[in-house]
Amino acid sequence: MNVASDLEARITYRKQLMIAEIVEHKKNSSRAGAAEAVDKLKDRLAELAHIVKAGMVAGWANVGPSATLRLEEWIAR
Repeated sequence: MNVASDLEARITYRKQLMIAEIVEHKKNSSRAGAAEAVDKLKDRLAELAHIVKAGMVAGWANVGPSATLRLEEWIAR
């Protein structure tokens, strides 16, 4: 597995976890802080979309070094 496909797999996995977390919070929306947690997760997903849009020209095989760094930082948070 090359670096780009590894990064893509890790991003996809983290994104799926975040979406599942949003769904879970929405199921339990009466819990304190659920709406705030959903908003934070949505903001992180929007940040990811921005990084991907700005850093990729023609797919995961062509991710630039600065975009790779930003994506690695995004995963780490």
